Amino acid sequence: MRYQAVVETEDEGVFIQVPADSELARPRAPVTVTVNGQTWESTVAGYSGRFYLPLRKGVRQMARIEPGDTVEVTLEPR
Repeated sequence: MRYQAVVETEDEGVFIQVPADSELARPRAPVTVTVNGQTWESTVAGYSGRFYLPLRKGVRQMARIEPGDTVEVTLEPR
């Protein structure tokens, strides 16, 4: 699936939300993520009824993204 998302921050976490209507919107769903031509493996996290992809500092640097950026996300099941 492809979609646009805003890189968000809350407390100390940085993340991209996964659309709630996606088949991958479930905790611990294993996924392959591509943003800005950079691909990595991750798992979907769930918290308070929202689903999101955590973005560690190394991933943000690799993909050249920062909180507030709008990015094109490609998300595939693994």
